[in-house]
Amino acid sequence: MNDLALGREGTPHLASGSMTMQGRFFVVTCFGLVFLNCLTFLYHLTGSTVFNVLSNSTSLLLILWSAHHVMITNEKNYFYNALLTLACIFTGTSYLVNFGSFELSDGLKLVSIYSFYVAGRGMSERMQLPEKRCIYMLAALPLIFRVVGQTHVYTSIEYPDVFSYFPNTNTAALYFSALFFALSPWFGNRVLVAQFINAAIMNRVGPALATIVSIGLWSFFPLRLQVFVVLILLACASIAAHAFGALDRLLTGLNAIALIWSLDPSTVARMTTKQLIDLTGTTDMSAFFRITHWTNIWQIYSSLGPSGILFGYGASQTGVLTVLPLPPHNDYLRVLAEYGLLNFLVFVVFVFSIVFSLKDRAAKTMYTVLLIYFLSENLIDNFTSMTLFFSYAGRFTSPKWRARDQPNA
Repeated sequence: MNDLALGREGTPHLASGSMTMQGRFFVVTCFGLVFLNCLTFLYHLTGSTVFNVLSNSTSLLLILWSAHHVMITNEKNYFYNALLTLACIFTGTSYLVNFGSFELSDGLKLVSIYSFYVAGRGMSERMQLPEKRCIYMLAALPLIFRVVGQTHVYTSIEYPDVFSYFPNTNTAALYFSALFFALSPWFGNRVLVAQFINAAIMNRVGPALATIVSIGLWSFFPLRLQVFVVLILLACASIAAHAFGALDRLLTGLNAIALIWSLDPSTVARMTTKQLIDLTGTTDMSAFFRITHWTNIWQIYSSLGPSGILFGYGASQTGVLTVLPLPPHNDYLRVLAEYGLLNFLVFVVFVFSIVFSLKDRAAKTMYTVLLIYFLSENLIDNFTSMTLFFSYAGRFTSPKWRARDQPNA
């Protein structure tokens, strides 16, 4: 689990007096995530597996903490409780069907996002200053690591784009997106400015594209004069970006995808990097490998029998079964192929029901970044990011939060 593991502005109304059990869920969760990331910091700084074991244990304790709050919540939301129950049943069945070819820790990560959401929805206490300080600390830790250390874990050729103690800048961009999502009640639309800076610093197409699409999607409704002004400005900005070459990587990737679409994945696996560069005319292979890998995953999954279609071929088995030893880089496809059709249907209903329940525009936009980003990365592995996204999504969609605990304008 060591992979890590638009609204109103104002100051939240802080709860007074001593905190009850219901008032501690978010504070303890945030402190736990800080402790987890400190252990991850030390693991990557020293390479000692002791810190890795401790960080995995902390993750498990946080999952148990969320499960405890699922049990004691006073909010009887039958819809999300049913989704959590179904996710547990279908993931457990997938484990039994694929016994011996199922990474249990990965299955636990998947189920935990439902657990954190239900717990956060049921324990939607008012936001407290210690939470804010913890989130600031979570933002500081990877930045401090870049100054004082160098990872002793991500050292092989598989990790050419390491950022701090994250395996790549895509993962790092998601991490900071989760922090901005949690902070959205404090800072409102300013988190969207921070997200643009985040995407620019990471210099990755995925985060930037997801941010642009998300802001555009939730800014267009309801239609008004300002929307059309923004559309004109975006069109001008796109033309200027194309003229200065800022879209070259995206266009080259699309051309490469069109060129190799008909190639068999096994053929791709036998080609050298030089042959691929000569074929596509680009040294950027990320989009190319994703398309061929997704095709291979679909070929394997669609050829399974009825039990395989329903319950997948086992968590974390994609890199073992496919010709390219890589994880799926698409969490929708990953849930479908590794956990099966039933888990996929529950997952899609779950994550998309949340986005339509969020009322705060900044939070809705940041959460939509996650939904789009699911299309091109392995994000469920990122424990801290998923915990923040789904526990705070539970809080932000709770009727109690909307009616009583929302920050004052």
